[in-house]
Amino acid sequence: MDSITQATLGAAVGQAILGKKLGNKAIFLGAVAGTIPDLDVLSRLFLDHEIYGLIYHRGFTHSIAFTVLLAPVFGWFTQLYYQKGLHHHRTTQSLLAVFWAGLYALLLVALAAGSYFSFSPVLISLTLLATFGAYKLYRHLHKKISQPDTSKYDVSLFAFSTMYFFAFLTHWLIDACTAYGTQIFEPFSRFRVAFNNISIVDPLYTVPMIIGLMVALFAKNYATKKRANYIGIGVASLYLASTFYTKSIMNKVVAANLNEQNIQFEEYITYPSIFNTVLWQTTIKTADAYYYGYYSMLSKEKTIQFIKLPKNHDLIEKYKGEEYLNILLWFANGYYNVVEQADGSIVFNNLRFGMMGLPEDSSVPQEDQYIFRFKLTEKNGEFDVEEYRDFDQLDMGEMAETLWSRIKGQE
Repeated sequence: MDSITQATLGAAVGQAILGKKLGNKAIFLGAVAGTIPDLDVLSRLFLDHEIYGLIYHRGFTHSIAFTVLLAPVFGWFTQLYYQKGLHHHRTTQSLLAVFWAGLYALLLVALAAGSYFSFSPVLISLTLLATFGAYKLYRHLHKKISQPDTSKYDVSLFAFSTMYFFAFLTHWLIDACTAYGTQIFEPFSRFRVAFNNISIVDPLYTVPMIIGLMVALFAKNYATKKRANYIGIGVASLYLASTFYTKSIMNKVVAANLNEQNIQFEEYITYPSIFNTVLWQTTIKTADAYYYGYYSMLSKEKTIQFIKLPKNHDLIEKYKGEEYLNILLWFANGYYNVVEQADGSIVFNNLRFGMMGLPEDSSVPQEDQYIFRFKLTEKNGEFDVEEYRDFDQLDMGEMAETLWSRIKGQE
């Protein structure tokens, strides 16, 4: 999931486990804990090639082993932090203010971007709520900086470790629900667990927890904080559970359409489109091609118009055995096609994520509408791979209109 969701989920876990003893600091600590697994992206700064990022992101830091082994370590360091009184320092208070300001700025940017796609009352209200929350939080932290916290916190190592355990656990569990997948069995296996039931960005999952945390942050008594946080977690969890049911409906619709259209398939996957679980997509694998289609739960007709995509797997036979290609094949998990461009270059398209939401009369050719694309090249006789996207061709307004139209079942 996106960084805001992971920080929010971690904050909710922190408040639930440590809120009674740490107060609002539990929200901050939980947000940090929920973000830690995604720090694996920093590994890309030290990699010889960007393609290795596909392996290391959502790798060991998103695993069962990391959760079990590292939670007590982070718990011990955190307990030491409070026992040594480091939270008293003005520098620490200033860093907290910077962190919260950055988090709210990120939230505002995300909400602004969301409103660009859809000027819904919900997004506008949340933007105003975040602005008000940022102001109140600034006043609160400014007071803390002027009068540094001298409180002492008696929190056990077990309590800190438990918070980190569940922050890490929920992080990779929600990641495993997306199409990207998560290597939860690292370092023993690179198998990617992907349930494909929620998009990497879905406000209906994140927003209830944000509202619950906002209430908890400014509530004056613990009972209210606890209730608001649990309501936020509960609503978000119910929504997440409902996505599995919605996915089952999509699977039935796909199976019925394949039967009616007499498409002999080997297997297929279904996954929601960005920002919602109303509009779903599917990629079907057959012996000689792939089929792609989408379906809205609001459609009156349970019909899917499939687009046939050529495989062209023979175009990469000459690169068979190359390490970079093997990584792409592993990441695609059997769902990929290959397209030869007009200039003779070869593009590897990952079909696990569907295609961009462009109208049928779009000026962007079909071969350029894939989301995850990689250009295969030879430089000085050596095989190479580079991520390939041409954003200059895209009209974001057009894509937003198309998405909304398809969600309503009108296209």
